[in-house]
Amino acid sequence: MKNSTNQSKATVADETNAWIQNLSIGPSTLKQPKLQFDEINVMGNMTDIVFYVPDVNGDDNTGMAFRMAYYAAKYYCKDNKELCVYVGSMLCSVVPGFRNSVEKSLNEICVKPRFVSLPSQANETNIAISNVPQLGWPSILVVFGYCIILLFKPDGGYSTYDSYISYCIDGLQAEVKWDPSNKLVIPFDATQAKSVTTLLGSHDLRHTVMTFLINNSSHPDSQIRNVCTHLLKRLS
Repeated sequence: MKNSTNQSKATVADETNAWIQNLSIGPSTLKQPKLQFDEINVMGNMTDIVFYVPDVNGDDNTGMAFRMAYYAAKYYCKDNKELCVYVGSMLCSVVPGFRNSVEKSLNEICVKPRFVSLPSQANETNIAISNVPQLGWPSILVVFGYCIILLFKPDGGYSTYDSYISYCIDGLQAEVKWDPSNKLVIPFDATQAKSVTTLLGSHDLRHTVMTFLINNSSHPDSQIRNVCTHLLKRLS
């Protein structure tokens, strides 16, 4: 059992390291893209929704899968199930080791992810790469941390969701050496945030995420380490 646990830890860490090493993203721009998202097909009691993932060969060196999921969630989301799929996609784009737990959580709310690998499947799914807005690595880390917070507590006991999330995002930005010339608005409102907590925040996924944060609180990459330790403090 001990060897199995150590192997699991190494797998998540290796996946994270591989993602960081392959990632090189330009300056952040938050322009609404003109993209089409014809993603939903009802299959009996299950709903089939596109779930963006990075190419397994590591060719997604622009964070395209994350960026597609982020902008789909922010601008094109039709319902709470779609929102949960896109949040799950963002989480797995940074840490592929979350995928089994995310997929299990989605299955529990009658969602069957339809995986689309980016950028390799961009053409066949009618995604114009040039139309996908840029999002820098610090921005990705901030949104990633924000999504993790939503899995556990979207208001943190504060009087309002906006005040708590603004506080959390400010903290995350400080940890990743945020460029103040960039702008990143709170992606979801309080109702959407609560939906993520309720529908996606299963015990299994929370356990997987918390294990990742603990295992990477001493990560050699300072940004990953700082985000993990910051989130552990926020969620304690």
